[in-house]
Amino acid sequence: MTTGPNDYAQRAAAAFNRRDVETMLALVHEDFIYLDSMGIQVGRQSMRKRETAILDALPDAQVTLSPFMVADDRLALTALLSGTFTAPLMLPGRVIAPHGRPLTLHYAAHFTFKDGLVIREEAFFDSAVLMSLAQQGES
Repeated sequence: MTTGPNDYAQRAAAAFNRRDVETMLALVHEDFIYLDSMGIQVGRQSMRKRETAILDALPDAQVTLSPFMVADDRLALTALLSGTFTAPLMLPGRVIAPHGRPLTLHYAAHFTFKDGLVIREEAFFDSAVLMSLAQQGES
């Protein structure tokens, strides 16, 4: 399934909100690279683990993606992820214990496309929310 900068946000958000990990994976290149403040992850299986961990930790998670710059092979957007943090969040190298309360996380992301699929995503999260999660105690 190919996509592009013009329709990726709508398709990816809809797939996430209905917990359709397979559709999310179909929107990215097999050599997909994901970068955030915790490091780099490569490939669809890393994406599967990350998205499944989020959906497990926030079973009622919803995301809204708001594109603000679209070009031939680039997309920049802001996003809002919200849900109730009810299960441990399994991250590479750490597990963050749940607090059972609603969570809202703002983030921005830049995407690069290749052959109609996302090849690279760079995500920038609201550090205040992430710091409060880390400070509440990791297991």
